Amino acid sequence: MEQTINFKLLATWEYSEKEWNEFVDIEKANKKEDNIYFGIGILVLGTFGLMILRQTSFLMGLLFAAPLALLIPFLRFKFSYPHLKKNAKKPYIKIFSDHLEINKHIIDLSGKRKRLKNIKIIDAVNQRKLLEFDVQWITAKGPTNDEFRILIPKNKLNEATTILKTIK
Repeated sequence: MEQTINFKLLATWEYSEKEWNEFVDIEKANKKEDNIYFGIGILVLGTFGLMILRQTSFLMGLLFAAPLALLIPFLRFKFSYPHLKKNAKKPYIKIFSDHLEINKHIIDLSGKRKRLKNIKIIDAVNQRKLLEFDVQWITAKGPTNDEFRILIPKNKLNEATTILKTIK
């Protein structure tokens, strides 16, 4: 029995190298901020969690949690966002009803395990706009979310608004 693929191409956006590099800088700054908060959370929860659950001292809890608070966000950034590379040759983004294709890299927005929770247009630096996809999936510990943002080319804001209405 063949499985049918139910996705629809909504848009293809091509970028100049300068525009793409600008987007990578914007998005890496957003992800860096997210990872800083993530690391602080690991440090605080890890330290106090070890103090309470393992009866360690504050210093021992801090010494154990600190490397994890640095390493996990670093690895998360390094391996979770391979599509954010500067100087891509002929950079493009294809927006489908269920996924994004960013320079041949696929990001699922919805499917068996994931669902698109929200989509919106947000402001970025230099009067640029981003299309933000909030994706949610269920883990053993409960729902987890991640945001994927893409740069809206200057002449594609109306098309982005149409995509927003189509997907919602």
